[in-house]
Amino acid sequence: MKYQELLILLPCHSLEDFPTYHEGDDAQSLLASWSALWHPALIASAGQAPAWRRIDDPINDVRERLIVVPSICLQRLPTGFAQRVKDEGGVLIRKTGSREEILQAALEPLGMSPHGNATEGGNAIEGVPYSADFLALGYCYLMIELLTRQMRYSSNLDETYFKGAVVAAAQAAVAGNAALAREKLAACFSVLAEERDHYYPVDAFVLDLNLAAATTLGPSLREELARPTPTNLLIKADLVAEMAAKEPATLAALKEARAAGRVGLIGGEASEERLPLLSHESILAELQRGLAQYESLLGSRPAIYGRWRYGPTPHLPGVLHKLGFKGALHAGFEEGKVPDGLQFKVRWEGLDGSALDAIARTPLDASKPQTFLGLATKLGESMDADHVATLCLAHWPGQASSWLDDLRRISRYCAALGKWVTLDEYFAKTDQPGQLDRFEADRYRSPYLKQAIIRRQDDPISTPVRYWRDQAAGGGARATSALAAFVSGKVLEEASGGREPTESAAASLAAALTAANPSGPKGTLILNPASFIRRAGMEELALEGLPTIDRPVYAAEQAAGGLRAVVDVPAFGFVHIAAGQPAAKEKKPIVLAADNTLRNEFFEAIINPTTGSLASIHEYQTRGNRLSQQLALRSPGAKQKPGDTYRDPDEAADYSVMAADSVKTSIATTTLGEIVTRGRLLDPNGNRLAGFTQRYRLWRGSRVLHVEVELDPAEEPKADPWNSYYCIRLAWADEMAELFRTVNETRQAVTEKRFESPLYIDLVGEKQNTTILTGGLTFHQRQGHSRLDTPLIVRGERERKFSFGIGVDLAHPLHEALGLLAPPMLVPSVPQPASGSSGWLLHLSARNVIATSLAPIGEGDRVAGFRARLLETAGRPASLVVSAFREIRSAMTVDFLGQKVADCGIDGGKLKLDLAAHEWAEVVAHW
Repeated sequence: MKYQELLILLPCHSLEDFPTYHEGDDAQSLLASWSALWHPALIASAGQAPAWRRIDDPINDVRERLIVVPSICLQRLPTGFAQRVKDEGGVLIRKTGSREEILQAALEPLGMSPHGNATEGGNAIEGVPYSADFLALGYCYLMIELLTRQMRYSSNLDETYFKGAVVAAAQAAVAGNAALAREKLAACFSVLAEERDHYYPVDAFVLDLNLAAATTLGPSLREELARPTPTNLLIKADLVAEMAAKEPATLAALKEARAAGRVGLIGGEASEERLPLLSHESILAELQRGLAQYESLLGSRPAIYGRWRYGPTPHLPGVLHKLGFKGALHAGFEEGKVPDGLQFKVRWEGLDGSALDAIARTPLDASKPQTFLGLATKLGESMDADHVATLCLAHWPGQASSWLDDLRRISRYCAALGKWVTLDEYFAKTDQPGQLDRFEADRYRSPYLKQAIIRRQDDPISTPVRYWRDQAAGGGARATSALAAFVSGKVLEEASGGREPTESAAASLAAALTAANPSGPKGTLILNPASFIRRAGMEELALEGLPTIDRPVYAAEQAAGGLRAVVDVPAFGFVHIAAGQPAAKEKKPIVLAADNTLRNEFFEAIINPTTGSLASIHEYQTRGNRLSQQLALRSPGAKQKPGDTYRDPDEAADYSVMAADSVKTSIATTTLGEIVTRGRLLDPNGNRLAGFTQRYRLWRGSRVLHVEVELDPAEEPKADPWNSYYCIRLAWADEMAELFRTVNETRQAVTEKRFESPLYIDLVGEKQNTTILTGGLTFHQRQGHSRLDTPLIVRGERERKFSFGIGVDLAHPLHEALGLLAPPMLVPSVPQPASGSSGWLLHLSARNVIATSLAPIGEGDRVAGFRARLLETAGRPASLVVSAFREIRSAMTVDFLGQKVADCGIDGGKLKLDLAAHEWAEVVAHW
């Protein structure tokens, strides 16, 4: 049999309304039906290129016609048409979804079958050279025609020449003349490229992105790495290590492809941690660990940052820039909201003003046929809107749609549908965007809490709490060891002698401070490893008598369990307290707890005797309640029935009530007040849901009410962690108050309903601010304008004890928030340092700047200076002066690779440094 014509029936009147909106099997069938007709054997048989007709106007003469009907048209096929085609000697192909099935049915009347290698490296089907390239040509022709219309141009293609060349190429291929077939094919692709150049004469780009996982490190990834077309691999460093251990052949293939410039490497961290919930130091450490692994295993590191798991933060550009990254993939591949940029390629500006080129659109899913059906639409939109027209196609190795292979074939002939490049080449050779894109913290939304429940992870709430406590303790220990080295002048060995790191570091600093005065009066040494002054209340101090009540000792008293004191400890400093002159008795001493009320110099907190909750906080100079707090179990309301009016889940939710069994004043002195409430959480019917204990503590001289909570739940929350949980409920009177939270230790505005803040939430009114010090409790949900839920127990949470604080008019909330996580270090029974009872070793003049790390610089075994990383936390520039107990001779800022950035000014032995808002800078200073 010989075909007279090749036809596809379509549900459109012209290519202007070609149905590009279909998905799944319908999209697959439409593309397969169109492109299968471009097989060279079929074209050579018909002596003409394929054509299309409307489904509602099929051809009358069907004899020796090959007619393909995609699945979307089956219902519109005229009744009896199939039988007529069969009776009159035509071939009708329908109810088939794959190109292979269509080719099988179409070639069979010609005595051929579509067996053969149709991968990128092979072209021959049934001995016909370049068969797969013809199919790709058919797809390219369709996309160019659709792209022309998407760009609002009329076609300028010489159809007569083009289709004549197609027939000539097909005839040469069937005759076995591979050279002529390729020459004619190249001419066809060239014509299509010229057609596109008519309305878009500059390069458009295609980025092929392979996503790596532990299950894809074998043959499927090696096949991707062996392709001649450029590709990119997104892989974290720990997976490279797993590849080296389990799939050394893949590692070798990756090295070879990298050396040949065919594969761009995208990565960053060793493991993909939850970056928005971490400190700056943790983010940097994880990135440095990852880069070291890449260098060790591959001999090179990625210049483009990216990750598969959700995790970008607005602070990343500053960190990545200082680590030498040249670009970033600012996109999400799993749940969670990552904001899109104004263009595909943007200049991503961090909160500190640092900028990095980035891809700021979610890549297209290359495993779905609808991606390739709508490719012309997406490319046209990029040509219209982006200064660099780009398509990014993401897939797992070996799991891409067959149409991606067609695109690869097209790219070997022309760049009509985009030039394939690695990301390294893309960022190096394309123009920079003309404007900066800054993504504020509230434009990101993480999936972490929901994911933890779905994955049945233990302790979704207390895991971040433990992390921040460990961070505070570990950072304090390292800073204390550095201070000990400064005082002794020698680089100390990292040996704890069986003690905890914090205890060992405190002992080292105490020994260094007291070495010059071994016979001085003994007392307790209080150490502050933080870069800000701390007013700390301490109990059970081992002293023989009360210390003198004078700076830095704010208050002290003898108690049943030992001595209590409130002490102001200098930043990076110490206070030595010992028994001294007894303080004069106060004329009217204030007892800090009485009549269900805690009070000190600054405010009073009233406990509700009926519920055991915090009824109100009052500040003496103004009227009105600042804040109320209670515990509750939130449960989803009754399910809505079909047809019911929609109700917000918050409005439908049920909350338990508190019922106090006892309210007891456990400590009532002039230094410390404590009230403990015990009771039950009840449902509306009076059934017990949980038992609770709340301990409220207030120190003299403190602006923070400390609250400890213990719950004994009788009912487990349901699986939805944002709609069913035991929580702290907070309410405030000022509905106009602005909310601020912490992201990576910095202050950020809150506008979203659900947000994360592991350190504090600041409620800022016109003349006052009230701060919730979260103590590592990370997840929060607003209810209206003046209420807030902080979940304590969700499904899978095993911790039952929690603590937080409420601050009144805190000038620097971050200081109190960090102080809540780790108390000052105490070293008992040591002599007073020769320098006096109080002192500091390093001082930062700006309160909105903290030191996130401190380390000595050694020259041999001698300490020659220090290295510190300084973070502006409040969102305003700082002119900083850094003073040390020794004069600073020289200083400079360096990036995180150790390269010099700029010299710092030195004035009178002090270091001067200007920091931008949210800037994180590393300083190297020498004595």
